[in-house]
Amino acid sequence: MDEKLHRSFIAIFPTSHVLEKLLSIQGELKKITGTSDRGKDGNGKIRWEKENKFHFTIQFWGDQTEEWINTIHQEISKECSVIKKFHIHITKVGCFPNRYSPKIFWIGSEVNENPELISFSSTLHAITKQAGFEPETKPFHPHITIGRGKGKIQSALIQKLETVTFHPLEFQCSELRIMKSMLAQSGSTYTTLFTIPLQPQETYGRR
Repeated sequence: MDEKLHRSFIAIFPTSHVLEKLLSIQGELKKITGTSDRGKDGNGKIRWEKENKFHFTIQFWGDQTEEWINTIHQEISKECSVIKKFHIHITKVGCFPNRYSPKIFWIGSEVNENPELISFSSTLHAITKQAGFEPETKPFHPHITIGRGKGKIQSALIQKLETVTFHPLEFQCSELRIMKSMLAQSGSTYTTLFTIPLQPQETYGRR
């Protein structure tokens, strides 16, 4: 009998105070589409993600066995036992692949604005590659998906996306989560399989 597979990934979730601001930014964009989520000058539709799904995907693993996930959890936990907490910066909104055919709407940063996160991602990619997982070839771009588009998206939303501004956000990454994703017609549902803490920053008292 074949072992059951789990659609899985490893991620960082923002803190509550940052999550509140992300929802506010998403709300500004949702005003353009209205309650129907349909564009007024096209046949496009957007499915806006719920707040409990806002996260930075560090690596998507796809369908993996429980044995592989347990093994990779142990390996990543070993590495994280010597990695200090670090800060993540959120500075802009954007879309993938481009403004002419947007499929993913996101809030995140440029790569050079999060060097610690990029370095951390490279470390985790090396661990999973050693465990037999072939990483994606496209470079890691720090972002939180807030919506998914289909069809022709109205130009007013793209214009808003390019002009919306906010004060840069920052939060301390204190843990990783290994997640399971269950697909359904209404979207995916997440379950946390493992939480992996990072180490506290060293503090120095007065002499």
